[in-house]
Amino acid sequence: MENLVKEFYNIQNPALSAYLLSRFSLGYMEENQDMAPMPLLFIVLPMMYKKEIVDFIASTQKKSGLRFFADKFTEKKNSNKDLILQIQNTSQRYKVMTLEAIGIGMSGKLFEIQKDAYVLPLEDNISSFKTKSKELEKMGKAAEKLGI
Repeated sequence: MENLVKEFYNIQNPALSAYLLSRFSLGYMEENQDMAPMPLLFIVLPMMYKKEIVDFIASTQKKSGLRFFADKFTEKKNSNKDLILQIQNTSQRYKVMTLEAIGIGMSGKLFEIQKDAYVLPLEDNISSFKTKSKELEKMGKAAEKLGI
């Protein structure tokens, strides 16, 4: 059982989470020409750690954005309402990891939290972050798309 816990932590850890939050905030900044409000960070991890959601986001066009994603996700043919409804409960469970990731993201200079609680992504540092697997790169791209 302990090996399973270690394996889970290796996949869902605060450093990877910080990277995903930075990619989300970068996508938000690129699309809106403004910084993401910090409370939005709390929906990122519950979505990025659900393979079905990452696959779904990866299949959408980059410019679709969060609203289109939510509409598409709840269409009858996609019938994923149960996953979208789980985000609220899951975000409660990921609250501590999100806070840890925010701390690591700030320490690692992936982003800054401004005094008014907006997230400033530090693009040069984010782009220098190299992922070692296609799956992690897919998650990063999905997080960025989610921010759009």
